[in-house]
Amino acid sequence: MQTLKEDVRQSILRAARNEFQSHDYTGASMRRISAAAGITTGNIYRYFTNKEELFEALVGPIYEKIVHYILDLKKELERSYAGEDNGLKYLNMVEETIVGLFLEYSAELTILMNRSSGSKYGQVKERMVSLIVTILEDAFTAGPQNAGELTTADRQSARMLAGTIVEGVCLILREHEDGETVKRLVNEFVFLYHLGMQHRCTR
Repeated sequence: MQTLKEDVRQSILRAARNEFQSHDYTGASMRRISAAAGITTGNIYRYFTNKEELFEALVGPIYEKIVHYILDLKKELERSYAGEDNGLKYLNMVEETIVGLFLEYSAELTILMNRSSGSKYGQVKERMVSLIVTILEDAFTAGPQNAGELTTADRQSARMLAGTIVEGVCLILREHEDGETVKRLVNEFVFLYHLGMQHRCTR
């Protein structure tokens, strides 16, 4: 059997990135991907068993990065509170690193957040909202005016804000392809979120 070549695999992934940006997971075509990669449809299956495996190779690592990043933020928040910080230190981590993540992986993030319907990542936005809710709830209960108890109003606010964050990011990725534009808009979005959270956590 001919040795599989990494440059061919990367060519397939590039073609898949373009295909999945233009079509939802269910509407994407392995035939179009193979044609764009310059190989036969039969040959593409020597590299990826099916469309699901190809999609996983493209967006799976990015999803893991996002989840790991969000969980790191949660840990940093908990450390800030344990050290009697005002709990806002972690927000600086958002501003310093999230923009780089979106600049480097804007295409993959667009696919993951807006084009994954029908795949195992079809509920990814809801998962992101749930993770962000846990961070916001911690921030609300640890504020200087709070007694560490989460009220119904706090839960509602956390859910609303988390949904707004995720949908705002999805909107930016859906409407803009240029990496620098995405970077600028995400940076502005995160900055405004930062200001709002500062006010909410210190009031």
